[in-house]
Amino acid sequence: MLYIIIHPQDSKIAVLPIKDNSREPAFYGTLILKKTPKGARVGKFRVKRGEKEEFRAPDEFIELLRLADRILIAEGNEESEAGFKELLSAYQLDYGYTSTCRLCLLGGRYTTVGNNSISFHNEQVCEECAKKELVREARSCRIGRHGQERLIKILLGIRNLDRVLAMLNHEKLDSGLTRFDTIEANKVDRSIKVKDLHIHDELKKILLHQLDELMPVQALSVDAGLLDGKNQLIVSATATGKTLVGELAGIQNILNKRGKMLFLVPLVALANQKYEQFTKRYSSIATTSLRVGTSRIIKGTKGIRTSLSSDIIVGTYEGIDFVLRSGNAGTLGKIGTVVIDEVHMLEDKERGHRLSGLIARLKFIAPDAQFIYLSATVGKPQWLAEKLGAALIEFEERPVPIERHLIFSPEYEKKRLIERLAAQEYNKTSSKGFHGQTIVFTNSRRNCHMLADSLTIKAMPYHAGLSYSERKRVEERFGGGKLPVVVTTAALAAGVDFPASQVVFESLAMGIEWLTIREFQQMLGRAGRPDYHDRGVVVLLADPEKRFGKGDTEDEIAFRLLRGGLEHFGVEYGEDEMLEETLSNTVVARRLSDIKKIDELLLGEGDLGYLLDKLREYGFIEKTNAGFYPTKLGRIVASHFLNVEQTSLIKSAVLKGRNALDIITELETLDAVYFRYASRLSDALGTDIPTRVFGAGLDIVYSADGISKLKENLRRTALDFAKEFMACKCKDSPYCGCAQKKFSARVIELCAEGLSPDGIIAEITGQYGVYAYAGDMLNYLDQAARNLEAVELIAAIYGKNELSMRARELREKMEGC
Repeated sequence: MLYIIIHPQDSKIAVLPIKDNSREPAFYGTLILKKTPKGARVGKFRVKRGEKEEFRAPDEFIELLRLADRILIAEGNEESEAGFKELLSAYQLDYGYTSTCRLCLLGGRYTTVGNNSISFHNEQVCEECAKKELVREARSCRIGRHGQERLIKILLGIRNLDRVLAMLNHEKLDSGLTRFDTIEANKVDRSIKVKDLHIHDELKKILLHQLDELMPVQALSVDAGLLDGKNQLIVSATATGKTLVGELAGIQNILNKRGKMLFLVPLVALANQKYEQFTKRYSSIATTSLRVGTSRIIKGTKGIRTSLSSDIIVGTYEGIDFVLRSGNAGTLGKIGTVVIDEVHMLEDKERGHRLSGLIARLKFIAPDAQFIYLSATVGKPQWLAEKLGAALIEFEERPVPIERHLIFSPEYEKKRLIERLAAQEYNKTSSKGFHGQTIVFTNSRRNCHMLADSLTIKAMPYHAGLSYSERKRVEERFGGGKLPVVVTTAALAAGVDFPASQVVFESLAMGIEWLTIREFQQMLGRAGRPDYHDRGVVVLLADPEKRFGKGDTEDEIAFRLLRGGLEHFGVEYGEDEMLEETLSNTVVARRLSDIKKIDELLLGEGDLGYLLDKLREYGFIEKTNAGFYPTKLGRIVASHFLNVEQTSLIKSAVLKGRNALDIITELETLDAVYFRYASRLSDALGTDIPTRVFGAGLDIVYSADGISKLKENLRRTALDFAKEFMACKCKDSPYCGCAQKKFSARVIELCAEGLSPDGIIAEITGQYGVYAYAGDMLNYLDQAARNLEAVELIAAIYGKNELSMRARELREKMEGC
């Protein structure tokens, strides 16, 4: 079977001889017609096979037409088509028409189009050509393999190449196509009417003001023995009502005289939020206190209760553990309920061992207490439940559906997209009567401020570096529906409750590290609240060209996060971590049998005998007839959360008689210091300057060559900084750390002179052109005061009384005593 496919073009006609329904022609021919008195005739006929091309006699073309079983004309240039028909008529040859892929014809192939064709520019093309065109455009936008596969899947679903290509053009985004998937809302029938609960009448009265029936996860927990004092691990998505499970158990136990409730969280901001909620909700039946390690620099916020005698104590993990490590466990009184929120922090490399130690110590001092553990993201829930000795209540669904969208976006387009997405969301009103509000996650505090300030829609930054009052103002405005957008960092907002309907990921990184699947799932869980919204929306803005080092690009990371399951890291802690927990255990329990009891409750495993021997070797504990007893040094180490290395540094420096200020700046420095005029410095120096002062930018800005390029006002502040903090003779200068230590010492001195954190920030900004956030400044000064106290106490142990006195004087000046 021989078909001759004719494709009329502007000044020529393509000729494709097709044998036996093949896509590839026997050769690719080009016909040029000439006008004669008798009509159009063959002028030139050229044949190309592979790389070889040659002209053929006009008669050969006519002979080819006569040999053909069918001559089929594809749509093309009308004038060329009319001329070719004249030629056929002259030789009395019949013809027909064919619907073909024009892109194939242009490429020298033949493909018919029909039911499997794809719409493109008001015509139909074949799947292969549509895919090639799509991949070509995707590659020009630097979209990786997974992104290309995603686009092709959408293409084969809707069979319209124009709509898919519009996904690469942010002016024409189609939310129906950017939607990656939808996590459906659950429709679990199990529920319990509040009026039918077997709880204290006072608690029932309070609950009935809020709800008529329990949410499914709450009902499942009650069915599993929550009100009978059973220990439980609740693993359920954000906004499913986990917190109320802990409250039900805790308040019921308080009213039944079983003891107080400890409600423990990892973040100060979250503790503040829970304290305010519980104070408002339960003030008629219980007193509530807050224990987060009250600031030494700024005395407690007016009106906040901190007494350990309260019925409900809301605290951070470290805030309550300080009480235990200081040997004051008895001041907590009778404990009836312990609620551990965000219990997946047990797998955190930095803080996991401390949470494990805290849980073990609390179980030891309150063996009859009910323990409720809460988390939205646990890699192996059954494993963790067994480790904690708790019944597992696992509830995988959500009260409202979540749409997850993926948009490929270069960095410079993201701000405009966020503005459009946030404005569209805020203009919507849910069936509950609430405007849609947006949380935007970015990867740095600087970006929080820059993005919030640059958006045309009203937005405010929120991160751990802000002061309590600044964070509080954002929480109140957002909670009241008056603020359309909050821009926050991934690290903080994963735990704080903002009633957002939409979450936008401006970045898929935290600092310069890509998000883990657990972090991502924690954050996307912020979208959609059953009491506020009908659905949640999550949008990932992925830049195909963004990468860190030689790793994956942001669009590849987006697919890993969207498709990934939770990792399980386990709870293997190092020797230093186990030494810290074992020492703290000896503060709580003196007898060896009791120390063993607590050790068996730890999730991490270590050789207890070896650990106790090491603690004796370091002088942290002494052996007694009954067991072990912490030394004065050991008590200081435990209560100040010092590790072996830090303790060794302090002890060595004390014995050498070093200055107290030198010791504490050797121990810890203020890292979060930023260039006030980073963009102006970058312009003046002709290079992109990092915003952090103590890093790669230190040598660039404060070198003689760098300072000489600055304008007068910038040069003055840079010279002041260099003269005061960079005059050292270290071989590794300016990367020796001396500048950072000297700067931190100056900050401490300003505090001792009576300046508040805000006052110190104003001083360093005006004099040196650098700044810090109020929250970071306060946290550093608080830690410096605690470290001074450790130096003071350790110096006294070793008879260095003058050093001890100097450390105390400096600390008291900082604290305003």
